Amino acid sequence: PAAPAPSAAPAAAAPAADGNSQPLPPRENLRVHSVGPGGFVRQGPGEQQAPIPPAPPRRRVPAKPSPEIAGKTSLLDLNDRVCRWPMGHPGEADFHFCGEKVNPGFPYCVDHCGRAYQAQLPRGARRPPPPLPFGGPRVR
Repeated sequence: PAAPAPSAAPAAAAPAADGNSQPLPPRENLRVHSVGPGGFVRQGPGEQQAPIPPAPPRRRVPAKPSPEIAGKTSLLDLNDRVCRWPMGHPGEADFHFCGEKVNPGFPYCVDHCGRAYQAQLPRGARRPPPPLPFGGPRVR
């Protein structure tokens, strides 16, 4: 059995002869960071941020209706004689309903009935349905 060359290990440990190389820092200055799942560096107890205080609760409904929405139809104003078409987003402060006189027999006014109930095209004028994926169902 051949013995490994004894000169290989000391040559790697010896610093290079040129003046550009820096000596390694002493071991006492190195800090060990604990790495959590996903490779994130964990924070120590002294490095943690102070908890963010919770925001005060927001008031969803204004105390008094503003002048610009005072004359608009709210949910409490709805009945069988006024159009129930929603205007705006329900989460917004200025949400209201149309409130116009209804088209007899429908819950909406004439304008909104035209949007809600659209006539269908005759069968021959319709586009054919898209093809079924993977060639359609299997037939046995």
